[in-house]
Amino acid sequence: MEGLKLLVVFILIMVLLMRRAPLGPVMLGGSVLLAILYRTSPGAFLGMVWRATQNPATIELLAILTSIMLLEHLLGKEGYLEKMLKGLRGLFQDRRVIMALIPAFIGLMPSAGGAIFSAPLVGQAAASGGIAAEEKSFVNYYYRHIWEYFLPLYPGVLLASRLSGLPLPHLITALAPYGLLVVLLGLPILWRLPPLKEEEEGPGERLIRAKEFFTGTLPILVVLALSLIAQIEVGLAVGTVVAVLLIRHRYNPSKLWHLCREAITVKTLVLVWGIMVFKQVLVDTKAVESLPPLLGRLPVPGFLVFGFLSFLVGMLTGLMAAFVGITFPLITASMGDQLGLPLVVFVFIAGFTGTMLSPLHLCLVLTVDFFKADVRKVFRLLVGPEIALMTIALLGYLFRI
Repeated sequence: MEGLKLLVVFILIMVLLMRRAPLGPVMLGGSVLLAILYRTSPGAFLGMVWRATQNPATIELLAILTSIMLLEHLLGKEGYLEKMLKGLRGLFQDRRVIMALIPAFIGLMPSAGGAIFSAPLVGQAAASGGIAAEEKSFVNYYYRHIWEYFLPLYPGVLLASRLSGLPLPHLITALAPYGLLVVLLGLPILWRLPPLKEEEEGPGERLIRAKEFFTGTLPILVVLALSLIAQIEVGLAVGTVVAVLLIRHRYNPSKLWHLCREAITVKTLVLVWGIMVFKQVLVDTKAVESLPPLLGRLPVPGFLVFGFLSFLVGMLTGLMAAFVGITFPLITASMGDQLGLPLVVFVFIAGFTGTMLSPLHLCLVLTVDFFKADVRKVFRLLVGPEIALMTIALLGYLFRI
């Protein structure tokens, strides 16, 4: 019965989002309804809101998003984005390739909500018309996450290895093909977009374009180097690059104030806060913990129960760390020594599919909001590749591939 309450709230959220209700109010309303259904007093609910607000993860996320907004605006204002796009157009003649490469490249930077960084670039690459907002949203969101399936830079892969007890190199080797599969499964949608061929350039011009691309992407390359090689936190890395750019381009306090007013979108920050409040209420009411008993009554094999549970938690939270942290301890406790690599891979891919189809996934929220797309149409584009990927993972488990 307790699990059904959570499902009712989630279905209501989905219905409201499909009717294009604003996500921020929907999530706050969902938080209130969840608290009521789980008999939470007003005082306790306000305590949850306060804990979510002062949570270091929330503060860090809002700080990262703010710094990303400033960096993105600076790169556009000072001509870096234009150089990057000119370079890509000189190196690759097909704009569809350019559109996919941009979020894939920026996806190497493991920051929450990083899709807001690549979205303006994808928009510029598709600026000549003929590409719908939903298609731009799909490309930006989908191709941003190809690395997250196997790169240990992302916490989900590391957490899965630690909780399952499987050696990290073995898990990476087993998951890496799914990163390639994601790229291939997205191609049918990518290639159906209107093509636009750039004019062929000579070797000399291509060298100039390559230099422009390097110059335009240098701030991003520095962020990547600081976060991936120097192991500096993403927020600090982005903030450092922003500070250097502000000094280089001589921003005085007045100019900086105008930059902040133009770059920082308060609506987006409030939206993210609303999502974090909902997740806090999910944790404090222990609503997610009611799912395993509900699923345990289903007359289906255990591996399907684990896969469905992982998918559902991923969809309910939109977080990789959440489905790994909730599902993998249950699998480990249930399977013991029988837990093997094929089952871990299947459950991992199932949970990731849930996060990719979740209306709470921050990258999806920010992308749809940026392009002013219809979330229903974006979901229709996502469902095919994501379900195909999970089906391949299921077959991989059944045939121990």
